[in-house]
Amino acid sequence: MGTLNFVDADIESVIAAIGDYTNTTFIIDPRVKGKINLVSEKPLTKAQAFQLLTSVLRMHGYTVVTSNGYTKVVPEADAKSQSGPIQTGTVRGDQIATQVFRLNHESAANLVTVLRPLISPNNTINANPGNNTLVITDYADNLLRLSKIIAALDGPASSELDVVPIRYAIASDIAVMVNRLLEPGGASVP
Repeated sequence: MGTLNFVDADIESVIAAIGDYTNTTFIIDPRVKGKINLVSEKPLTKAQAFQLLTSVLRMHGYTVVTSNGYTKVVPEADAKSQSGPIQTGTVRGDQIATQVFRLNHESAANLVTVLRPLISPNNTINANPGNNTLVITDYADNLLRLSKIIAALDGPASSELDVVPIRYAIASDIAVMVNRLLEPGGASVP
């Protein structure tokens, strides 16, 4: 296909052209209507053309949901009810997917409160206390970001002690000073 030059083009025609180029079967929701601009000055690979289409669709309030060998184009608000579980490497960028995160240390209910503001407005996050999991439906690029945040938050409580060798003082004197600092309203060290 090379470069793309769709200016004020019918959205269904653009989706059909990208589908033909990328060998993707698109099913278009009847509510997906309008004109879009999709222009590239440089030749695009199939993956780049697909990604550009999903980005433009997202700007217009639509998204793509991939499942069972075909790709649906739907209004963003409906995507959460149609997205399947994410499979690593199959869903990228501006596609909506659902991912289950199993937590080892942190409570799923606690993390919902922390993560909810990071979820796109039309998408969802739910806690399943029974098996301590989070179920999140969102754009694939945000799911990747959220997985890193969840991994950082789901670490074991830090109860490790640091051992500090004392070279030029008496350990018992340092212990008294540290205890004074740890008291509420502790004194500052000179």
